[in-house]
Amino acid sequence: MDNKNFVPEYEKDWDVYWKKQRTAGNILYDVIASFYRTFVIKPALNHFLKKYFQPKSRILHAGCGSGQVDTEISKIFNIIAMDISANALEIYRKVNKNRGQLVKGDIFAIPLSQNSVDGIYNLGVMEHFSHKDIQKMLKEFHRVLKEDGKVAIFWPPEFGSSVTFLKLVKYLLEKVFGKKDVKIHPDEISRIQSKEEAIGIFEKADFKVLEYYFGPRDFFTHSIIIAQKA
Repeated sequence: MDNKNFVPEYEKDWDVYWKKQRTAGNILYDVIASFYRTFVIKPALNHFLKKYFQPKSRILHAGCGSGQVDTEISKIFNIIAMDISANALEIYRKVNKNRGQLVKGDIFAIPLSQNSVDGIYNLGVMEHFSHKDIQKMLKEFHRVLKEDGKVAIFWPPEFGSSVTFLKLVKYLLEKVFGKKDVKIHPDEISRIQSKEEAIGIFEKADFKVLEYYFGPRDFFTHSIIIAQKA
């Protein structure tokens, strides 16, 4: 196999997903998702990044997607927006008005040097990968973080509000409206099951968990884990 021409399956999945977000046919989901990102997720992200990072910190958004949650923090921090999807990066560029450094990259092989960023964050990424791959991902985060660097991970738990809502949407579309094999987003195979599980995952990858939050700040959507490189 020619590795230069090899495209991971998950890259294809996410390129298709973000391509759909740019079409009128997906407008209802896009409106709902945009509202949620802007008025629920973004304020929570703003809170935690401001709490744990100094202004002008160099922070990597690993799996940046549309960047709707970054419109305020991109004015405060030096954001490196990385995604494996070219479609996502194009949306990000427009949404954030060319603020931030755009990088097309794989979360398992981040194209940044060792000890080069103050922090890393992502939202709704980890649950799409196996626990084995999550460990690989966290080891790569560990590599590019400075010695006192931190991660802020927004990870949907099995009991989260958005998970429950999307399960209901899928059920209605399939059972009531007769649609077959509805796939709202790429599969979520590793939702968090408990606080203890989350802490164990990060400690295994040589991170010290500073805070675990699940509550009303983001309407019980994510388990929010702040951890520091150990």
